[in-house]
Amino acid sequence: MFLCCFFKFNRSKGGKKVSKIFDEFKRLKSINNEKMYLFRCGKFYIFIDSDCDLINEYVVLKKVPFGSTYKCGFPENVLQQYLKVFNNHNLDIDVIENIEDKNNFDIKKFLDEIDINDITPIEALIKLEILKESVK
Repeated sequence: MFLCCFFKFNRSKGGKKVSKIFDEFKRLKSINNEKMYLFRCGKFYIFIDSDCDLINEYVVLKKVPFGSTYKCGFPENVLQQYLKVFNNHNLDIDVIENIEDKNNFDIKKFLDEIDINDITPIEALIKLEILKESVK
């Protein structure tokens, strides 16, 4: 049985969720484009965009529109079975349970660890970029 996570793409409701997931997908792909990312979406797990196409080369999951791209997935209660299948295919997949947890870090601790007397301008710009991304 193959099911997908269905919710309306609606700017006032689901649009923000679509955007959060897609933004996190792009961020993660920029870090490691070789991995596939499986996102928790309510009571489902979904692959989106290029990962949706790639996973369908190994396991057939129904593709449905997801904002300006596509998604495919399965219910949360069969996650372990799918992870076994993915493992049997030697697929490198990260499961993203909660986007907020992935992006949430202790800003005070981050700032406290910066030695203002021993930081290059480039390092300072990198730190500012990290802070900028963390508050989006």
